Amino acid sequence: MAFTGDLEHLHIVDVIQLIHTTRKSGTFSVKGSRGESRIIFSNGYIVGATHLNNRVRIGTVLVKTGAIALEDLEQALEVQKRSGKDRKPLITTLIELGKLAHEDAFKGLKKLIEITIVELIGWTKGTFTLDTEAIAVSDQCSYLPGKMEQHMSLDAQMVLMDALRIFDERERDRQSGKDVPSYEEFFADMIRTEEPVSEEDKGPAITADDLGLADLDQLENKIPQSFSAEENFNPAEIHRQKIRELMADFPYEDQEAFVSYLEKSKVCIHAHDMSARQDVYAGNLIMFSKDRLIKHAVMTICKNEGIPVFAADGEDELDRIITQCLSIKNSSILLLDSPGKSESDLSEEKIISLRDQVRVKYHQVSILQLAFPADYRFTLRSYHDGIRAILPKPFKDGRKEIFIRDMIEFLETFKSYIKGFLYEKNAVSTTENYLGKLGSRIKTLRSLNEPSDVSLALLQYVSEMFERSVTFFVRPTELLGERAIGMNAGSNTAPTSAAGLRIPLTESSVFRDVIEQRQLFYGESKDEILRKYLFEKIGTPLKPTIILLPMISNRKIITLTYGDFGGKDVSPVQIDVLEILANQAGLVVENTLYRKQMQKTSQR
Repeated sequence: MAFTGDLEHLHIVDVIQLIHTTRKSGTFSVKGSRGESRIIFSNGYIVGATHLNNRVRIGTVLVKTGAIALEDLEQALEVQKRSGKDRKPLITTLIELGKLAHEDAFKGLKKLIEITIVELIGWTKGTFTLDTEAIAVSDQCSYLPGKMEQHMSLDAQMVLMDALRIFDERERDRQSGKDVPSYEEFFADMIRTEEPVSEEDKGPAITADDLGLADLDQLENKIPQSFSAEENFNPAEIHRQKIRELMADFPYEDQEAFVSYLEKSKVCIHAHDMSARQDVYAGNLIMFSKDRLIKHAVMTICKNEGIPVFAADGEDELDRIITQCLSIKNSSILLLDSPGKSESDLSEEKIISLRDQVRVKYHQVSILQLAFPADYRFTLRSYHDGIRAILPKPFKDGRKEIFIRDMIEFLETFKSYIKGFLYEKNAVSTTENYLGKLGSRIKTLRSLNEPSDVSLALLQYVSEMFERSVTFFVRPTELLGERAIGMNAGSNTAPTSAAGLRIPLTESSVFRDVIEQRQLFYGESKDEILRKYLFEKIGTPLKPTIILLPMISNRKIITLTYGDFGGKDVSPVQIDVLEILANQAGLVVENTLYRKQMQKTSQR
């Protein structure tokens, strides 16, 4: 079955997350004016990709990332050439030659997939197709989805988070005037004959076979010559198929009620807003469960809130996910499912042993536990073991007729709890970072011995929060420009001279108000002096929000640091931090001048 859609109606981030949440397998193809890219999924995990008609190739990625040398690539290509029709994929050849480690091969493939998704995130026009029949990615080699997933798979949510972060960083650099080369330029083919493709071979993506890891004895050809049928891509229908599978023993009306709830909870989140939400919560939910219904439901509601969810049902997989989440320095919460009653479910002993291991090995991870309401002994044991919270899990036995209602109430409560929990953890983390950075900057200021170095440091601190900043010397009748940051697109962070800027203090203005009141100004200003003597020289910012930060020493304002947002929209700034740093800078200058005076006195 093939589902088709338009990027104008559904953003690619939403599609990838939906495939991940519903654990779909198949080939996700995206076509636009620049070409076609493919991402291969197996049970919601990414197992392969091709970047825009193979414009970025795996051999060059491996060389550019330092996994292999150019000579190794040339040798492998020569071996392929001599092998003729019996040639093996490039990565397999490199591994067999001893030139490439499996770990580096995995990283290279991850980079290629990441590059592909970063490119696609920016697309707003084009069409996509999810073909759930086309699971294999090469005309010559095809695999059982399970085999691909066992040997080599990437968590779609983890890759998407990295891709969104990289996309935002590249967009910020572009908007600030920096030169941001395309991936096609940076990863241009180092050898034009790299991995030649015959007419029969066109379109293969790098897969588990390319890594030399697939079990070639068990193959299943699942590539259709053409799509058997195409339907409009309807997220509700994708959910409906999943719910029918997971709730086959429930009446149709109950299935539809649950699908309706999952769809109503959906929030349309743009790619930029997605990373912004992740900044607000700054955390991940890791779920360990064998209950496919609860996993699907929790992943769906968290996806709609922009909270990344990683699901695992094996210890090795759980360990890998926790390690990856901690490596990106996000708060991680582990949600453990309740003990089950069948042999295939998690036992109470297994859950207790697992969470003890996590507490010892990953003390940074907060643990939440699901438990059936009647299982009070396990609940008390969990609190005794220091689990942060025990949440009641809906159960069907004896309550099947109201299970859907119980499930919806649970999900609504869980969503509210997890949002508050992550927000709280992010607030604590932000405060810790805030205090750490503030202490480090105060220490830096105290190490300076020249007033000019102190004013430059303050200018740099302001430039971290504002696109454009200028330091002015304060004279009785005017302000004299000293240095500026962000005025030239080519040197966004390098200080430049601002000697040509002069602002009179003989007329009423926002500048004179700050000096007379000896207090900083932050807000919108339509001051005529500001427009006439500053904006006409440096250009009018997109928004009239500015900061004027005085540095006071010996009860006298010696410098005034200006900042605005340039061509960008207004963003949150830590005004209290800048005020503390300005006060500290004034004290440092005061002490520096005092020491110099004492030295002169002693020399006499």
